[in-house]
Amino acid sequence: MEELTTPVTTMEELTTPVTAPSPEEEIESTPRQSLTAADHTVIISRALSLHPPGSPTRDTLLLQYLRSIAIDLEAAEEDAARAQKRVEDTRAIFDKTAELLSGKLDVSLMPKGEKLRKRGRKRKGEEDEGDGDYDERFVPPPEGPLFPPMIATSGGGMTELDVQEHRRAFYEKLTEMPYENLHEYVPPVTMPNLRTRAQLDEYAYVAKHWETGTETEDVKAFRRQYKTFYTKMKVSTENVGRRTGHHLRPLAGSIDREVFCRYGKNGESLMYVALEDLYDAIFEIHTLKGHRGWQSCKKLANLKYANLPQDHIRIFLETCPLCLGRKKVKVETPASVAEEIEPVVEEVALNEEVATV
Repeated sequence: MEELTTPVTTMEELTTPVTAPSPEEEIESTPRQSLTAADHTVIISRALSLHPPGSPTRDTLLLQYLRSIAIDLEAAEEDAARAQKRVEDTRAIFDKTAELLSGKLDVSLMPKGEKLRKRGRKRKGEEDEGDGDYDERFVPPPEGPLFPPMIATSGGGMTELDVQEHRRAFYEKLTEMPYENLHEYVPPVTMPNLRTRAQLDEYAYVAKHWETGTETEDVKAFRRQYKTFYTKMKVSTENVGRRTGHHLRPLAGSIDREVFCRYGKNGESLMYVALEDLYDAIFEIHTLKGHRGWQSCKKLANLKYANLPQDHIRIFLETCPLCLGRKKVKVETPASVAEEIEPVVEEVALNEEVATV
């Protein structure tokens, strides 16, 4: 029978202090496959929030994270190349096999695309932007923390000053009040999708205690104070919409804060975005897609947010300085060109008059 031995701990091991790994050591020791795009986003946000701009520590962390992201990017590009090669080879075999048939190929055997094309006629102003209307980076995870919109500072061809001026113009057009008074704004009942951070925090408080009550009130007494939430907190599997299926999800980057959410038509968990974060949420969508139209932005917003209607997106685009600069401007004929054209026009008119006589 094999003898069991117990490992002996030396005095040196007992007296050596155990220190927590630094962020650099933690990244290096993390398995490569565990770092997703969402993980990188949290890491970068942490570095930006803990260290001020120009800090040597901040630059050191960002450089290290950049190296880590570069490794993942290289691996992803290799996987994409292999996947593309597989698609091309498999497609060639499919086409060659289909040519061997004596009859017509059954439509049911044709490979389906990643997405079904839109059916019906386009509405006025709608842009045909294809598969660019979908981006997996905007699909929230089915469980775990949800990521809030990144604070917009610059990007998408816009400087820091451009973003500041655009933020002001957006909120002033949306609320019809000075930007400095945004903290005093209370959304009217005619704008049910617009909610302030204080309102959403109250909603989260109600959802948190809906099944348990509070220390001073039982469930029945607590619900009596918030009668309007009976429909909101109803768990519905049919006709799911903004009035039912509300719940809470942890907020990434926070220890104990939760965000108010509702279920979408496909059972996905969509977070509510506060008025104060509305600009950042649309900025992230609009600039990521290269300042595309409101249709594309709306479809991306529907993947992540529960209360971002097209009216708010339209206001964002109508105040975007780059989008305004790209609009077609009616070009007026210079006076010098008009003077040269006028004699020619008169001569043509005279010839037509003579011909009719």
